[in-house]
Amino acid sequence: MPAIVDHESRRAHVARIAADIIARTGLEALTMRQIAAEAGFSTAIVTHYFANKQELMLHTYRSAALNAQDRVAAALSEAPGDLLACIEALLPCDEPSRQDWKVYLAFWRLAALDPDFAAEQASQAIKARAILRRVLLARAESGLPLPRQDVDQLAQHLLVLLIGTAVLAVFDPATWSREALRDYFIRELGAMGG
Repeated sequence: MPAIVDHESRRAHVARIAADIIARTGLEALTMRQIAAEAGFSTAIVTHYFANKQELMLHTYRSAALNAQDRVAAALSEAPGDLLACIEALLPCDEPSRQDWKVYLAFWRLAALDPDFAAEQASQAIKARAILRRVLLARAESGLPLPRQDVDQLAQHLLVLLIGTAVLAVFDPATWSREALRDYFIRELGAMGG
């Protein structure tokens, strides 16, 4: 009797290996052959799940974004209005989230040149802003102070701050440690009146 293969699990496994390669050596080093070797599969198995490198990269990027959404959901499970916890869940504060950010950065380079990747990047930015907006509204509904700004503008402002500090943290994790990122956002949120 043939073994039953969980196709979604196999795709996720291949995407994790791709993310590891990208984080370690960059997008240029990512090949179907290298992924197959690191997974212990044949190249035919990898190409069964992903027709080409572009499809694999898109899936890997979406997986990194889903990782961030899962971290946010876990952080907000008990306090949906905890803005600082939401921001920390989106930042590269540990090795798995730093790896996700390295995938994002590699993807952004493609997004600057390819309309399909650009559309995906725009979609993910809208989702991130919506998460921040939802947390701001939950914060207000629970009676916690909300900065004196339009919620949509504030969510956009926070997203820009988050992306900027995340990029700095990827390239200079010694300066932008988890504690430094936390302190920065505590100051920023305090300055906004939140």
